[in-house]
Amino acid sequence: MSRLSQLATSPLLQNFAVTASQSAIRPVGSFIAPLCEVPDLTFRYKVYTENNRYRVPNTKRQPGARATVLGFSATDASLTLEPNALDFPIPNAEQLSDDGLQYAIMEAQSCLADASALALENEIITIAKAAAIASPLTVTSDFTSSAVDPVTILDQQILAVMKASKNGAAVKVLFGATKFQQFRDNPNVRGRFVTSNRGNGGKSQTATGNVGVISPTIDDVSSLLITNPECEMSMMVIDTSAPGEASAISFLLDTVCIVFAANATPNRMDPSFMKTFARMGGFFQAGSYTTEDQRDQVLKMDWTTLPVVTNTAAVAAVQ
Repeated sequence: MSRLSQLATSPLLQNFAVTASQSAIRPVGSFIAPLCEVPDLTFRYKVYTENNRYRVPNTKRQPGARATVLGFSATDASLTLEPNALDFPIPNAEQLSDDGLQYAIMEAQSCLADASALALENEIITIAKAAAIASPLTVTSDFTSSAVDPVTILDQQILAVMKASKNGAAVKVLFGATKFQQFRDNPNVRGRFVTSNRGNGGKSQTATGNVGVISPTIDDVSSLLITNPECEMSMMVIDTSAPGEASAISFLLDTVCIVFAANATPNRMDPSFMKTFARMGGFFQAGSYTTEDQRDQVLKMDWTTLPVVTNTAAVAAVQ
């Protein structure tokens, strides 16, 4: 076993890799598609659609009668978790001191954890956006127009999703960056924020800094909307240009706002809009190997996850 393998498998660096992986998980990805752990690589799960809706089970039992059975059957969907992997070569690993090699491993593990979490969030948002836009509940609304009240539009979407999800699941709202800018700049939104210059001793607004300035943030949105839903904003950007071409960078979610039903701790049967299935016991696995020509040492990061839309009826978008 190489020195790199010995160090990489030590409890200290294994714990560092686990901590780095957990810390790197992007909040927006877990917000819209929280982790749902499954016992094995292949598993069954409940899928809900307009034609296969969630129904509250009958829990009443007459003496001597059978109880309602919950479980999975051959008619439920079956999936296999997808393997993902990234490598990070450590040049001249055998020439580094023990401390130097340890620091190189820690740096590589941090880079691998960050890149793998970024890839997972990109996958989640891409799938969620496509499903939300395809929803029959989705509407088009120009938040830059003073004739449009974004709060009313979102309230209507929240109530529609609550009815569609059919189990009282919490409804959340995810803004694209440009859509949120349009939301907060809309005069009908700004008009809901009360400001006052009282108590400034007769000084002007300029002289007293931000007194009287209306600047709502994403943290203020929940109090404006019915049910006070959790609200987040996606700031992820993507370059759609081909190699060698001028960059074409845009926000991944951009001018779309997604309203969806979500269970904070989902299971394979609940009717949340979307989940990230992952194997129980930790899905980011750090390790190492030596290249076939025995020249280089490589740190690796493997993970088995699968973001899936599990309830197409429990989502809507505002474009």
